[in-house]
Amino acid sequence: MSRIDSLLSGVLPDLPAPEGVALPLAPRSEVPSRTSAAPANSVEVFRGTGAPATTPARAPQVAPRAREGNGFDFGVGGAFPPKPTGSIQEQLKQGARLLEQTQAAAFSVTLDKGASMDAYARKQLGHLDPSPPIAGAPTALTDYTSTLPGVSARDAFEAFVSNPELLFGAAGISLRPAASALTDGARLFLEEQGPPPVWAPITVKLNETERVVHITTLDGHPLRGTNQFVFDDDGSGGTRIRQYSAFQGSSPATSVGMALMDPIERQHDIWRSVHGQLHEMFKPR
Repeated sequence: MSRIDSLLSGVLPDLPAPEGVALPLAPRSEVPSRTSAAPANSVEVFRGTGAPATTPARAPQVAPRAREGNGFDFGVGGAFPPKPTGSIQEQLKQGARLLEQTQAAAFSVTLDKGASMDAYARKQLGHLDPSPPIAGAPTALTDYTSTLPGVSARDAFEAFVSNPELLFGAAGISLRPAASALTDGARLFLEEQGPPPVWAPITVKLNETERVVHITTLDGHPLRGTNQFVFDDDGSGGTRIRQYSAFQGSSPATSVGMALMDPIERQHDIWRSVHGQLHEMFKPR
């Protein structure tokens, strides 16, 4: 296990984990303590040798992908587990939105998968504000990396933004409303069948020049945070993908979720599948 500085180190203030809070470091059955000499905004990298954790039933679009020669890896740092963040008023607002969107997700996955639900999703998304991490508050950090040998960074970036339903479908996630491509400023719900069913709202920002995809959560997401995907040339005709994730709890439901299930492990599994499916798209047939 090694330690690397996170890209977020220069953006977020120092965010040491609260005393006594353990980090979910591999192997997952053991939780080593952090050393005080390590910088607060760094991530601990582990080579994912274990099998992916078992996950709940999901939409059957594409079988979830594990690491298949793409060098998928991740590391964690900051404050784990994420705690509900913000004022009581803000947490109550986020909790109310989450409940409303959970009800809509339950209706969507059981009764209505058509255009009428997409129309409802568009209307709801228009009322939601961005909910990035609150500056200065304890923040969980994760870096995910993978490689695409023989694929240019431009081609990798374009494949990512042009195939969101295929990529997220690999993790059992549907998009509401349906989206054949990611566009700058797009607003979407990431729909999970559960249990419990979830509508996790996001907004997308694209930087085609720098080959960066930036995702920010919206009101009512179980977590408040950001994900930034950077597609860089590896110097050998391939691409190195690095994904920087920063998140906090959005409401008291975060603590309930931590007690009842393992949403952080599920998050790792989602991104493992997305990275793996992108790699699969470029494999020779």
